[in-house]
Amino acid sequence: MTEFILRQHDVEKAVQASRQGDKIEIELDGKTAVFHLIAQTTDGILLERTLPSGARQQWRLVGSKDGTKRMVWLNGRTHQYERVLPRGGGTASQDVSLAATIPAVVADILVSVGDQVADGDKLILLESMKMIIPIQAPYSGTVTALHCAKGDSVQAGVPLIELDEAD
Repeated sequence: MTEFILRQHDVEKAVQASRQGDKIEIELDGKTAVFHLIAQTTDGILLERTLPSGARQQWRLVGSKDGTKRMVWLNGRTHQYERVLPRGGGTASQDVSLAATIPAVVADILVSVGDQVADGDKLILLESMKMIIPIQAPYSGTVTALHCAKGDSVQAGVPLIELDEAD
C-alpha cells in the first residue's frame, strides 16, 4: 500500500493506493475505487472500472511530473496537483520499498547501494511483454538496499529497492 497526500487548489487530501497484478485500488476521501489495468504503453494506461450498476467505464490516463508537481490527462480533461511527501515531523524518515507493478524480468539495475538519487531518476529497468518499464525514484534520497539482480524474474508487489528520503 502506498500512502501520500495530494494538494490541489490549496486543499490537501490523503490517498492510499495499492496494486496486485492488474487490480488497482485507490482510496480518496474515505471512498475506494477499484480499477483493472487493461493496457499500459509508454504513452499512458487504459483502466477499466465496473460500476455498481454493472456497467463498465474506461479511463485513459496520461501524465507527467516535474518534482512534486503532477499533471494528469484523464479522458481528455487536465488535472494538476502536487504530491506532498510525508516528512518525518521530528522522527527519522522511513525507507520506501519500490516494487514491480506487474510480473517482469530485471533488465538492468542503474544504481548501487549508497548512491544519491534525484526525484524521477531511473533506478531499475524491468522488461515485461517486450516493454521496458522503469522504476523511478519518487523523491530525492539514498539507495539503502537492492533486493534483486539483473536477470531475476520478479512478481508484482515484491520490493526491489529501498530508498531513504533526503532531508
